[in-house]
Amino acid sequence: MRSLAEWVLALGIMWLVVWLGSPLVRRLAPLSPGTFTLVESALPALPAGVPAGAETVPLLILEGEAVIRLGMSEGEVRAPRFTRFTAGPPLSEPGVLGDRAILPFRSGPSRFWVVLDRTAVGREREVTAVYVR
Repeated sequence: MRSLAEWVLALGIMWLVVWLGSPLVRRLAPLSPGTFTLVESALPALPAGVPAGAETVPLLILEGEAVIRLGMSEGEVRAPRFTRFTAGPPLSEPGVLGDRAILPFRSGPSRFWVVLDRTAVGREREVTAVYVR
């Protein structure tokens, strides 16, 4: 009988701790005052010249220690070390801040496209996406 009393006392103490601690927890992590709805929007269309099924990557390492990564300037991407990978003329389409350039490249069997956009008024275009297929 003593064991049963100990269990009842322990459960009572635990309930008291939860009851006294719940206002503190509510103050630290308030509940949402209203309801919200999650809305899924369609993914933006691929840039001109990029085939369906191409996937974006944050950086691309090519032979000869050439690396194309997000944020590189247009001047760096058009440097002579990347000209041997060129696979056609650059494409252009309207972007958010001026024209967007899409540069097609090929390295061995892989094809990739580098998208250059302006991210602020008065700034040079920079790499905003790299698509690989």
